[in-house]
Amino acid sequence: MHRCLAGTLPVSLVTVMTLASCGSETDTDGPAHRLVGQCTVRQDVDQITARFPEFRELEYTSWCGITPKSESRVPGPTDVRLVGVLNSMDDAAVRKYVEDPALSFKPLAPRDVPSEIAKVLPEGAQWMASEQFDKLITGDLYSGTFYVDKKSAHVLFDCMNPIRRDGPAPTLTTG
Repeated sequence: MHRCLAGTLPVSLVTVMTLASCGSETDTDGPAHRLVGQCTVRQDVDQITARFPEFRELEYTSWCGITPKSESRVPGPTDVRLVGVLNSMDDAAVRKYVEDPALSFKPLAPRDVPSEIAKVLPEGAQWMASEQFDKLITGDLYSGTFYVDKKSAHVLFDCMNPIRRDGPAPTLTTG
């Protein structure tokens, strides 16, 4: 630390700043870091319908919130990656999206799907995706990819920090 700056800061703040800047390989063993990258599957429909009302009433959903590993050690808001699959009660409405030529759906295999979610995906799915569809769902307010299975009309979603649309945005927990 610069000597001039150290002389003007309280000793406790200098100690905290020094400890915060010194990492060790054991830092990732703490309880907060054990959740990084893990996927605890949840089925609560309300969390998903509040974020993706375009799919209307859901028959079911399986999803998890994952805290992505960060290279930064600076404290701040935590990003949450929301990954899961949903099945709308209105399969016909979901299929209409895929058939809409303005949305330009193309075959695209999902990548980096957590194994816990991959286990619940429909077998033999024919995944389709569209940048226009992604923008329709996200409103360009967050990043996300939505894959639609042409056969079953299931939707696989993979988003970063999706916002609720039914009121204030409570924190999405990863546990």
